Amino acid sequence: MLVFYGRIDAHVSDFGIVEHGGTMSLYESLKARAEVIDDHVRLSDLIDRTVASGPHDTPIHLLEVDTVVSRYTEWLRHIPRVKQYYAIKCNDAEAIVETLTLLGAGYDCASLPELERVLELGVPAERIIYAQPSKSIASLKFARERRIRTVFDNEFELDKIAQHYPEAELLLRYRFDSANSKINLGTKFGCEATEEARQLLDRARRLGMNVIGWCFNVGSMSYDAEVFYKAIRTGREISDFAASIGFRFRVLDLGGGYVGDKGDSIARYAEYINHGLADFFPDESLEVFAEPGRYLCAAAVTNVCAVQGKRYARNFSDGAIIEGVGYYLNDGMYGTFYSAKYRGMVPTPVVWKSLANCGPVRASKLYGPTCDGNDHFMDGVQLPELDIGDTLVFETEGAYASVHSCRFNGFHLPKIVPYVRRSVAELLKQISATNKEGSLIDKMLLSSEFLKSIGGKCKPLTFEG
Repeated sequence: MLVFYGRIDAHVSDFGIVEHGGTMSLYESLKARAEVIDDHVRLSDLIDRTVASGPHDTPIHLLEVDTVVSRYTEWLRHIPRVKQYYAIKCNDAEAIVETLTLLGAGYDCASLPELERVLELGVPAERIIYAQPSKSIASLKFARERRIRTVFDNEFELDKIAQHYPEAELLLRYRFDSANSKINLGTKFGCEATEEARQLLDRARRLGMNVIGWCFNVGSMSYDAEVFYKAIRTGREISDFAASIGFRFRVLDLGGGYVGDKGDSIARYAEYINHGLADFFPDESLEVFAEPGRYLCAAAVTNVCAVQGKRYARNFSDGAIIEGVGYYLNDGMYGTFYSAKYRGMVPTPVVWKSLANCGPVRASKLYGPTCDGNDHFMDGVQLPELDIGDTLVFETEGAYASVHSCRFNGFHLPKIVPYVRRSVAELLKQISATNKEGSLIDKMLLSSEFLKSIGGKCKPLTFEG
């Protein structure tokens, strides 16, 4: 049975500002938009309820706030020295951003609108990194007004900053690519870590710039955890050179690249990060943070989409034999599945129907709803034959899915439906009363028995009806 606590009777704007008489706290804003459910309610129960309330013209993103809180807490447990600066570009859903702000997260921002948004939520400038290596002049001037740190990785960017934000606290971004990541960022960002890094630091010194540390990004979804140890070791060499010419680095940014799949854990990376910091940067007065995005939000979202149409692929030279079947879904590459189409993020469809009520297994192709002939994202996947009106469910769709969606052909964006379980809702309520005391919040999260019970125990979905 689902238990609903009720919602606050107020209109919440995009950034959590109440339109009638005053301002909500972050907790009140979150509670207004997320349904509170009993602790024992399973994800499969939420899917069942969603399917029963259909048919839905719009794909549904079920967002479990508990997963975001659990992932944040597991990071605290495994890598306590490294603060979390959420990469808001990964998923900027209000419920996620409000939750992480409540927990005391910092933010990795890549644009002027992202900076404005997190500042509007009350995030202090010292917990924001403007991590865009190539910034517009307008956004650079805004960062100067708010005293926000930023980065550079080439001489042109450094000269631009010297002209428009000369007093900036800067991090040098160097390239250190994982050989086993889904997306290589070093082809676009990051200076070469030896000679070029030294030349840039020399130039910064001549310009009188304030370089306070370094940053790197190993690439999106790095399955090579050891790369972080090696990157930190290289950071030691850069720090030593910087010290030799008069800089005293005090900030280390370990970037992103952390896998966020269900069943995975930050423990994969913790061993190498903790050893790297202990071996090369034992001074705990240093400020150390990282930029997790996918790790915090990917497993929190489950996509529920509908089969709206169907066609057979027949071989007419062989008696019109059925060689495969195509399904037209209410979601596609202009919605949730951009990454499935263009980034090699192969999703796993779960048929939300008893196999006994399905047809034979056939090679299947999944189409989106638009009139673009290229709007398909899986081909040759073996699925039991489905009917129009059936449901396909895709787990771990919280990262770079809704943010890539657009209104091509006028279709609706995926609808985000947030849920939070009772124990987590009560914990967030208590956290909201702490006056943003970071160490106390961390202690409350780490001592939560409910979070301990769900941390790292995600199981793949199956249809049980």
